[in-house]
Amino acid sequence: MLQGLYVDYSEYMTDKNRDRTSLNRITAPHHFEQFVKKNHRIFVNRNLRMNSIRWVGFDLDHTLALYNRNFIEALAFDLAREVLVEQKGYPASLLDILYDPAFGIRGLVVDKKLGNILKMDKFHYVATAFHGMRPLSKENRKELYTSGALKLSSDRFWSSDTLFGLPEIALYASVVDQLELEGWPEGLTFRQLFTDIRYSVDLVHKDGTLKEIVMPRMSECFIRDPKLPFTLEKFRREGVKLFLLTNSDYKYSDTVLSWVLNDDSLNRRWWEYFDLIVVDAGKPGFFDESHNWAPYEDERHNVPCFSGGNFSMLQSQIGARGDEVLYIGDHIFGDILRSKKTSGWRTMMVVEELEYEILAIMENEQDHKRLDKIQIKNADLQETLRECKHHRDKLSEKKISNYKSLTPDQLDEIDAQLEVFADQEREIEGKLTRKLLTIKEVEETIDARFNPYWGPLCKVDSELSRFGDQLGDFACLYTSRVSNYLNYPPGKFFQSRTEFLPHEL
Repeated sequence: MLQGLYVDYSEYMTDKNRDRTSLNRITAPHHFEQFVKKNHRIFVNRNLRMNSIRWVGFDLDHTLALYNRNFIEALAFDLAREVLVEQKGYPASLLDILYDPAFGIRGLVVDKKLGNILKMDKFHYVATAFHGMRPLSKENRKELYTSGALKLSSDRFWSSDTLFGLPEIALYASVVDQLELEGWPEGLTFRQLFTDIRYSVDLVHKDGTLKEIVMPRMSECFIRDPKLPFTLEKFRREGVKLFLLTNSDYKYSDTVLSWVLNDDSLNRRWWEYFDLIVVDAGKPGFFDESHNWAPYEDERHNVPCFSGGNFSMLQSQIGARGDEVLYIGDHIFGDILRSKKTSGWRTMMVVEELEYEILAIMENEQDHKRLDKIQIKNADLQETLRECKHHRDKLSEKKISNYKSLTPDQLDEIDAQLEVFADQEREIEGKLTRKLLTIKEVEETIDARFNPYWGPLCKVDSELSRFGDQLGDFACLYTSRVSNYLNYPPGKFFQSRTEFLPHEL
């Protein structure tokens, strides 16, 4: 029996479905979420009633299967680096460069023309830029990227929208640095370098090189979430049917899921959690192309399993469509945007980085409060300084304009007052400098809790980052891992916050 914060609801279940009316009576809205740690919550962009969901679909990589990212990303980096040297003829010195796991974040954009890597806000303003591993100055960045709107759909730019793209970003930056250090090869462009790196990264994924290393080393490559089997069981107990929709082949999916869903207490084999399995899906093409699928026969189970196909065939197979389906994945483009636009499915995005980001935000709360107080005092000092300068300017103007009518004593008195105001200004300027240094120190403390190169994943100063804006636009729900659903009652109504325009606040 599943245990948790909520009452035992098994009595409301039948073998194949649930009494939704009875279930609703025990899941009336309440403010239980305050008891759920923030980094284990599900966040809502658009209202979603779980009572209306008949099927829940899952991606595999970075969704059901959580990778040990430092290991797998460094492995992809090293293998692609070797392809560059051995197949593309790059200098052997590249074999000495090491993977920096902190360098890449999702949502970055590669400028293939200039060899730069960019972080943008939701308006495509370039807030941070690196050439290789070296940050561009504010002046240089503005000179390059503020003359007009950037057309990110053009071939000049490439967006890193998935965690699998992070080694690619780091490899591009590292190679640019190394080649410029030892002498840039004649005839090589930044665009060609990127093309070669893309080829190398794709190759180690497609030719099986990466999987050959990963499959015998499950415990090193994956983080087993002990709550995941119970989460899938919870969906099933609520009468929801489940399907797997992954680009991975069957052999790889079988090996990975046999490890991540291994739990003796439930006595289920991984395929017994699902009512339909689709491998080799070819997303995002799965959602807008018409490829047929082929049945995949496995003598171990009777769950319908297909290879390839398209979303129309899947919907026909499950007898559900549109907002009766919730699809959970990690790829903003391949899983979330395409499924939402083409099929009308509801979506939940898994953003593993949220666990780290939320903890950083929580740690920063006291510093933000301290910063607000300092900023208020800083604003008061600036206002006092403006008043002081205003009075001094008026006295100076009076002396210059009325010197003919003023006596020597009056002129001396004005000079004395000017000296007093000058002393006050120097004192205030000193206090202001100390306040600004304190503000800088606190801001650096806040920033240091996020990515050392790029800062927060979803923010650029007070604006949403490009990735944060996409997350808000395309995902109905988002969370750090699938098992966070275990924290919520059956039939949950996920309700978004009331939105306000500035004039309503």
